[in-house]
Amino acid sequence: MRPWIGEAWRIAGIVVLSLLFGIVINHLLVGLLFGLIGYLAWHLTNLYRLEQWLEQGPKQIPSNAGGIWGDVCSKIYRLQQRNQKRKRRLKKILRAFRESTAAMPDAGLVLGPDGEIQWWNDAAQNLLQLRSPRDVGLRIDNLLRHPRFLHYFNDRHDLESVEIPSPLDDRIALNLRIVRYGRDQRLL
Repeated sequence: MRPWIGEAWRIAGIVVLSLLFGIVINHLLVGLLFGLIGYLAWHLTNLYRLEQWLEQGPKQIPSNAGGIWGDVCSKIYRLQQRNQKRKRRLKKILRAFRESTAAMPDAGLVLGPDGEIQWWNDAAQNLLQLRSPRDVGLRIDNLLRHPRFLHYFNDRHDLESVEIPSPLDDRIALNLRIVRYGRDQRLL
C-alpha cells in the first residue's frame, strides 16, 4: 500500500475514534481535539526520532518508525547507502589518479579558477618545494613570479608553453604549459 494512502486511512481512523470518544464524553469537539493532539504528538515523536537518527550518521540503521515516517526513513537510508557507495568509488578513482600522476616524471599542478593550487604530484613538490597544507590554496602567480610566466598565465593561454628559470635555482629552466579542463580548472 502506498504510504500516503496508508496515512489517509490513519487520519480517517483517528477521526472516527475521536468522534466516538467525543460521543462518549458528550463533546465532539473535545474528542476531535484529543485526536488531533495525539496525531500531532505522534508526528513530533517521529520527527524527533528522525532528527536523532540523522545526527548519528549514515552508518546507523533507521529507527523503526511506522506509517509514512517509516517510508521516509527507509528512503533516506537508501539514499545514504548509495551516497556512501559513490563516495567509496570516487575515493578509489582519486587514489588511482594520484598514484598514477605521482609516478609521472613531469611535475603537475591542478589549479582552480583563480589560479589557486589545489593539488600537485611528487615531481612538482620536489621541483618547487611545495608543502601541504601550507601551499594548498596559494595562487600560482605568487609562487612563479617571472614576468614571462605572469604574461602567459594572465593573458596568453594560446601560447603552447613558456620557459622560465626556476624560482629556486636559476640554473634550472622550467618549461611550463597550461591545459584547461573541467569547470574552470587548469593543469600546469
